Amino acid sequence: MADASADTAMLYLRTRARSVARYLLEQGMQLLVSWIPGPPGLLLRSWLYRLLLAPGSQNAYLESGVELFHMDNIRLGRSVYVDRLTRLHASVARIDLGAGTRIMRGAYLCSYVSNARLEEGIVTGANCWVGDHSVLSAGQGGLFLGDNVLIAAHAVLVCGGHDFEKLDRATLDQAYSGRPIRIGDDVWIGTNVTILGGVTIGDHAVVAAGAVVNTDVEPYTVVGGVPARVLKRLEPPDNMGSG
Repeated sequence: MADASADTAMLYLRTRARSVARYLLEQGMQLLVSWIPGPPGLLLRSWLYRLLLAPGSQNAYLESGVELFHMDNIRLGRSVYVDRLTRLHASVARIDLGAGTRIMRGAYLCSYVSNARLEEGIVTGANCWVGDHSVLSAGQGGLFLGDNVLIAAHAVLVCGGHDFEKLDRATLDQAYSGRPIRIGDDVWIGTNVTILGGVTIGDHAVVAAGAVVNTDVEPYTVVGGVPARVLKRLEPPDNMGSG
């Protein structure tokens, strides 16, 4: 029984940090300063967390109550803002947020799966917005956002899922596999949208609220519905006024 308990404890720690020492360091730091409200907390966390985050991290601003796991694989660009009650859960697959990106209240960004792969985490370009209580999930396949991507509240972007065809096993025990999601520049993803693995969304596209996207979306296209279909073609700026 003692051995089983020890194994469970070590498994738990591996989901949170790359070693016991790093877990104690990262969670100890957050225990000390994550609760401090207002400008003093923002400035203190900006300075202290940078010491533990991935190389290349800049001064970012995290509100009180933000949770970070595998901090050494989270890179935050200059002036990144993370709102309260948000969780960034990395793994060997990095979370990399571009300069000026905003992660709003209660959002969950997770690149942790048991079989996560390097370079298949979550990467955003500059000046992206992830709305309240949205979920971005990778770890296999990878989730890649361009610049100026706007994701409204309660959107779900999930790269993978569990196999379900081996009927002699519980779904939870079956293999997890993921495919990449690629979002271009200046894309607007509406509230309650779901985007599944294997989808590429082109530059300047719009995904209407409530859509489920399981196939690629061309640039300058508005899609909506379940499953999503083309609703409108947008005129690229170079062609506006012609004809």
